[in-house]
Amino acid sequence: MDTVQDKTYEAIYYSLWEAARRYSSFTQFRVIGKSHDDRMIPMLEIGQGDACIFCVAGFSGTDGQMTDRLTRMALELCRIYECNWTVDELYEVKKLLDQTRLCIIPVVNPDGYEICRKGYNTVRNPIFRQMLKMQDVPCDEFEGNARGMDTARNFPTTFCSRKKIHQQPASENETRALIRIFQEYGGRGLLVFCGYGKKVVYYRRDQNFSTGQRCYRLARHLKKCTRGKLEQLAIEREAQNGRRSTGRPEQYYGEMIRQPAFRIELPVNSGNKEEEEREIRDLMLLPLEYIYSLVQL
Repeated sequence: MDTVQDKTYEAIYYSLWEAARRYSSFTQFRVIGKSHDDRMIPMLEIGQGDACIFCVAGFSGTDGQMTDRLTRMALELCRIYECNWTVDELYEVKKLLDQTRLCIIPVVNPDGYEICRKGYNTVRNPIFRQMLKMQDVPCDEFEGNARGMDTARNFPTTFCSRKKIHQQPASENETRALIRIFQEYGGRGLLVFCGYGKKVVYYRRDQNFSTGQRCYRLARHLKKCTRGKLEQLAIEREAQNGRRSTGRPEQYYGEMIRQPAFRIELPVNSGNKEEEEREIRDLMLLPLEYIYSLVQL
């Protein structure tokens, strides 16, 4: 089995495409846009529900392990759906996904993913390639896209401000691709997954009281799955302090789509096969719990 270091962007792309062909009765494959270096951004829809929720990862190439886990979670969910199995003796996957389907986007920033794996020479555009090399950042620490921009902080939110020339909100192809699909589908929620050392569920407290309470209750359900911490996104305070957390996708989704949005940080380790399978299983529980909780609230 390939580790995340061995897995190319093309392997991830075609694994989603092949899953849609194999499970064509309940999946759909879409390319939602292209990166600045002309790589396609894939999305796999699983289930036949009219509503949907988004599961997104891979804003930074340094988070390639989460991209890998989310891709493998998508393939495992397809298998479970086809077999009509129940997960953890609670989640009837076929029934849940035929109420609310999953839209899984595991690699928002394919350029960054490839740069971290192969180095700056993988960038096809010679101008972008030279600009990145001049930044003198080790490729395995590089967090941007082919233009050197942070796609995770490029969304046009209330507190997003322009920090550099050519860095206005929604300047990046990857950002605009997500904005288009969010606006087209709407959806019932957004889960942004990041690989970090601690388990934290960040939720957005909406100014509308009823929506804010709903977000908080859903966040508590997700927290139980992670067995981690629950923290509120302190958007206004961070903007005033000049921190770079403004312009995030979960902020944009909450403001524009007016549905719950969460950032979920989970430890992801390239350990043995059993450990990786456990991480994928734990990851899978989060969207299933979210859909299950939507019905209960």
